[in-house]
Amino acid sequence: MRGRSFLILLAVGLGLGAYIYFFEMKRDPAADTTAKKDKVFTTDSSKFEEIEIRAAAGDVTSLKKVNGLWEIVKPEPLTADSSEIGSVLSTLDTLEVQRVIDEHPADPKEFGLAPARISVAFKAAGDAAMKRLDIGRKTPTGSDLYAQVEGQPRVFLISAYIEDSLNKTTFGLREKTALKFDRDAADALTVEVTGSPAVSFAKKGSEWRFTKPYDAKADFSGVDGIVNKISSARMTAIETADGTKDLKKYGLDKPQAVVTVGVGSTQARLAIGSKKDTALYARDLSRPVVFTVDATLLDDLKKKPEDLRKKDVFEFRSYSALGLDVTVGGKTFTLTKQKAPAPADASAPAAPDVWKLTKPDAKDVDQTKITDFLTTMSNLKAESFATSALSSGEELVLTARFGDDKAPTTETVRFRKSGKVVHATLTGESSALIVSTADFDRALTLIKELTGVK
Repeated sequence: MRGRSFLILLAVGLGLGAYIYFFEMKRDPAADTTAKKDKVFTTDSSKFEEIEIRAAAGDVTSLKKVNGLWEIVKPEPLTADSSEIGSVLSTLDTLEVQRVIDEHPADPKEFGLAPARISVAFKAAGDAAMKRLDIGRKTPTGSDLYAQVEGQPRVFLISAYIEDSLNKTTFGLREKTALKFDRDAADALTVEVTGSPAVSFAKKGSEWRFTKPYDAKADFSGVDGIVNKISSARMTAIETADGTKDLKKYGLDKPQAVVTVGVGSTQARLAIGSKKDTALYARDLSRPVVFTVDATLLDDLKKKPEDLRKKDVFEFRSYSALGLDVTVGGKTFTLTKQKAPAPADASAPAAPDVWKLTKPDAKDVDQTKITDFLTTMSNLKAESFATSALSSGEELVLTARFGDDKAPTTETVRFRKSGKVVHATLTGESSALIVSTADFDRALTLIKELTGVK
């Protein structure tokens, strides 16, 4: 019995091997690499006016070009995804016949072409009827697909890697942006997460600032990263065309989070509901459709305010500073970076710029100490935050001028030390940044030595 089974398996294996040899492997290798392959179609996709795609999943999607843009017209009117359509068009433009299998096949069914597994049809301007490409199953080696052009009997091979470019479902072809807004013009952001206070930001020039729960500078890359994440969020699936009558089913009656993006006088709002497998239900509040999005979107929305607050105390750096006004011990001192005079010998290297104390009295200062002071102060970062600044304690106020010497930028920070705690307060803000006491003490010692304050 075992011997008979072995013989049957051997016969099947030999038959399959012969099939692969005669239909897939028996060809001139040199010809394959040097011969120019024929295009399946010689049309120009820029002239296409209609497309119909029958996907392997059974979806049939019809598209038309309207005012130069592709739109889905069936099974329902939808905005098309331009990148997905572009993939289809470029594939049709460049599609090549790898090899003709049979000029007059007896039965296309053996190639998975009756009916076709995938079908792509198109009509260009001036065409009376659609041209259609039918795609069958993969060859035994898996490297190619059997294909046939409607109205032509021959069966030929096309490369299997192009399948994903043509096997498009209706969902795959539709525009899948979760929340539509002008990314570059976004100037406001509010994030409301259940169980946490609302956090709001406003963009002023090139800077994002908190407006809730306090008025303070925000970390630009952190806030802009959230805006970018929302802008790039895509639907992973459509749950229902209208979920407004059963929001509780999707956790959208009491969303986990609602994010509002402002663009001028307009707003776009996205609600995040309950979990579905590895995704989350969501809804653009201007539309009834309920869809799913990647669950990681919620991680960004759950960031705490302090995680999105700017932690650098100063914008200036030691190399960009031009001048300082320092108030310490009740006295104000001005230090200025002065350019060294040009050397008498033009070929000699230029001398470094020199810092000098210019007010209230002019005098030279230790260049190593001033550089150390600038480096220490410009590198200060918030270790944590306080809702209100200290009202008393040892005080140091630093105003730095930096950047373009013809139109310098100015920033002022007030420091207060009480016990072992040091607060830094930026101009116009009531809250404070809590900074390293050791670094502040070092800077305070240096500036006292530079100015002579006891």
